[in-house]
Amino acid sequence: MSSRFARNSLFSTLGGLATALGSFLSMVIVARLLGPSGTGTIAYALWLATLAVTIADFGIVQTLTRYLPELTAEGDDRTARDLAAALLRPCLALAILGAVLFGWLGTGAAGPTPDSPTHIWWLIGLLFTLQFVASFGLGLLRGLQRFDTAAKLTVLSFLLQLVAVAAGALADGVEGALLGYCAGSLLPIGAIVAALPRRHAVDPGLRRRVLRFALFSWAGALTVAFVWSRLEVFFLQRSFGAEAVALYTIGFTFSNLASQGPLLLTGGLLAYFSENFGQRRTDRIGIAYTTATRLMAFLLLPACFGLAAILPALLPLVYGQAYAPAVPAACVLVAGAAIGATGSVGSQMIYAHDRSDFIFASGLVGAVLTILSGFLVIPQFGLMGAAVARTAIHAVMLGLGAWFITRRFGYPMPMRELCRLLVAALLCAGAASLCIHLVRDPRSALVLAVASGAVVYIAAVRALGALPQSDIERLRRLLGRIPVLVRGPMSGLLTLLAPRRA
Repeated sequence: MSSRFARNSLFSTLGGLATALGSFLSMVIVARLLGPSGTGTIAYALWLATLAVTIADFGIVQTLTRYLPELTAEGDDRTARDLAAALLRPCLALAILGAVLFGWLGTGAAGPTPDSPTHIWWLIGLLFTLQFVASFGLGLLRGLQRFDTAAKLTVLSFLLQLVAVAAGALADGVEGALLGYCAGSLLPIGAIVAALPRRHAVDPGLRRRVLRFALFSWAGALTVAFVWSRLEVFFLQRSFGAEAVALYTIGFTFSNLASQGPLLLTGGLLAYFSENFGQRRTDRIGIAYTTATRLMAFLLLPACFGLAAILPALLPLVYGQAYAPAVPAACVLVAGAAIGATGSVGSQMIYAHDRSDFIFASGLVGAVLTILSGFLVIPQFGLMGAAVARTAIHAVMLGLGAWFITRRFGYPMPMRELCRLLVAALLCAGAASLCIHLVRDPRSALVLAVASGAVVYIAAVRALGALPQSDIERLRRLLGRIPVLVRGPMSGLLTLLAPRRA
């Protein structure tokens, strides 16, 4: 893989970790200051704003990340910027339209939850507008391969959001906390003004390609939103109220925390795949797909299964005993996150091949299954039913994606290595769980569980030969881009991970 891809992936991971950590810590602050009922209202409002962004997007942000790298790889920087400028106009129009609709709801409709005032809609509308325009700014920077700037803005936004959410929750409860979340979307908006020139005409042929891709991406995002954007929250609110939403969201934040770090290593993949697709280098795409899938599983499986094993001690320690009933569902959500996140590499490659139509078709299947589970499973089984249904549907989606990639593009998933990594991760989780159940003090138990789980996982990966020597060598080459103090220990760790026969 190219040095640009490695650099982009590192900065994308930094930005993604800031986003995931900001979401997690903000929810901890809200949970501690507002209690289960207030937390449920905040979680439901955030879900509505995020879903509204997906609905209003029309594939614009995905199109930026897909086509700008291809155009810049061909040396056509002016066309890339002109395309971005052309996409900005509908983005701003949709942002204003959404704000007006939310404002209208705030004039007399009932609140988003039974116990929230109607003017909460105004704050949700403000949050939607800022998040939508900020996502365009970050998508523009990533499409122009300026992942370093995007990462810096994301880290600063994370810090601003934490301070604003805490201050807002203390000063004005739910409404103040929502204003704090709004503050976290302000900084990336400046990237739009700084990066775009005046708009010029876009070539009609390129416009047709972009329009088809954007519409299918948007349709796919809408269907996939039913699977990935916590539609279970709506059914839980409908059947069990705000506290059930809070408990489910607590579990979901842990699953996000476990998966987002490794998942965001794929942030540079779409740009890398698109660049090579434009240059017709299919051999590089195939190698990158299998390597990235293995490395994702290598990182995701122990993170998700290990975190699920220690949640009985960790969740009450972080959020308080009032949220202890969330532990069983949270364990299922965290473990299941590894399934869906592992397929993210394949999704990026499908987008790079202009096959967003398949994303739409597979998402439609997942959407139907999600709605059926919402009416048939969640009202009967509550939190646990929502968690199990989500995990099962993600497994179906992963299977459909792997089948399509193998049949259409001829790139099979590395199943042998994935199975070995799964065995190693289960052994890691078993060791961690044993510490949690044998040691009474939760803090001591967590330290021992993390240490023993890590040792067992490293030993199992080496003994099973779960990570090929070629992947070890690629990781060694990436070490040249990290600080010297970290490079030595990481190099020693890679030596331990190498297969014994190597």
